[in-house]
Amino acid sequence: MIRKVLPTIAVGAICCFASATAQAQEMTMSLGTPNFVGRVAVAEPVTVSCSAFDPSLTLFAESVTVGIEQPSGRAIAHGSGTDYANPLFPCDGSLHTAQVVVSADPAGPPFHGGPAVFTASAGATAATPCPWSPSGCFTSPYENASASAGPTSLNLR
Repeated sequence: MIRKVLPTIAVGAICCFASATAQAQEMTMSLGTPNFVGRVAVAEPVTVSCSAFDPSLTLFAESVTVGIEQPSGRAIAHGSGTDYANPLFPCDGSLHTAQVVVSADPAGPPFHGGPAVFTASAGATAATPCPWSPSGCFTSPYENASASAGPTSLNLR
């Protein structure tokens, strides 16, 4: 009997603690038209919108990551890139575009014109600055927003 009750109590505690310390916000994202940077990189515009965080919290982490895979003969050209600029976009309900540069893996073939598969993700986190160390330290409550797009086929030109 105790074996059946104990896991239920543990799950309940994790559930309640997590919901008290983190709240998810709404975020959407879409991919734009990719642009070649030579044949070794692609600049991908990513449009992001997220709802405003609680005004008592401080936005402290944002990122947008893009991955690309493209058939190239018997190999696959691939790469990924992340933009961590802070602030990258404000979470104010408006649309904001970030340019993410994706470099081709130098161990593989370069990107070329034609279709490629794109995936992307974005995230933002706000929290309370630590009263004991306000520089770069954050504590609960936290609010998070995240979104993903793809896999989707886009043409490189």
